[in-house]
Amino acid sequence: MADVAAWSSRPVFITSTFHDMQAERDLLRNVVFPALEEKLKARRVHLEWIDLRVGVANPAAESEAAFEAQVLKVCLEEVKRSRPFLVGLLGDRYGWVPPRERVEAAVEEAAAAEAEKSIAAALEGRSVTDLEIDFGVLSDPGQRKRSLFWFRRPLPYDAMAAETAAEYSDARATDAEAPKRAKRLEALKARVSAALPGHVFDYAAEWDGRKVTDLDGLARQVEDELWKELDAETAEARPAPELAGGGTRGTPGFRRGPGARFRRARGRAGRGRQFRGRKGRRDAARARDRR
Repeated sequence: MADVAAWSSRPVFITSTFHDMQAERDLLRNVVFPALEEKLKARRVHLEWIDLRVGVANPAAESEAAFEAQVLKVCLEEVKRSRPFLVGLLGDRYGWVPPRERVEAAVEEAAAAEAEKSIAAALEGRSVTDLEIDFGVLSDPGQRKRSLFWFRRPLPYDAMAAETAAEYSDARATDAEAPKRAKRLEALKARVSAALPGHVFDYAAEWDGRKVTDLDGLARQVEDELWKELDAETAEARPAPELAGGGTRGTPGFRRGPGARFRRARGRAGRGRQFRGRKGRRDAARARDRR
């Protein structure tokens, strides 16, 4: 039992808009995080990745408003719980802007420090992604040095169908609020860049006619930069004893055999929960569209 207790975890929260960043978030979950998990396993450390796109479900919600409020509430709670590591991805969409009255309650409930409470004074017209970043990073100077951001360079929008381009760029959208969102996104990127010198990167991606592609460079850079932070914090962690069969004592790898990877992305709202049933699938689609 002592071996089991010796293990610790390092949570990493991913923040971004949802639909337009699906390829990047899949890349983190399927390529980058498994590689980091293998490195950390030797130090008896679990990587607990938190990606709310995997599921923010509220089966008991009786209205659209209740569901939207739950999405924001879970986002803010998980940002706060997952400190000190945060990976931010920003493209050309500002993201879902909820009505102010639904934002206030979620922010007030999650805020504790005075800097966090000050966010409530400027909620009008702000997206959930903006609030996540302000709440989880910009309001906390101590958090900034462990937060990493990647800005995607513009996709080849001229080669994309107009409707598709609008899904990936507010500057290409035609609704009345699109110019405001584009301006707010520009301001958000400027605030992040000013607050996090040396922790903001950009990357190129391609479009194959259906999805974002050519993200190998991003995968390598995210793994390298995030490992620097994890390595510095876990360097003194106790090595895991090797056992016959390739596992290590105190981990699911010990029980499941060679090559098994442990995913600590289960068991809490928004962390690996799957939507179930027809209603669940509708809720999942709504959650993605709002981001």
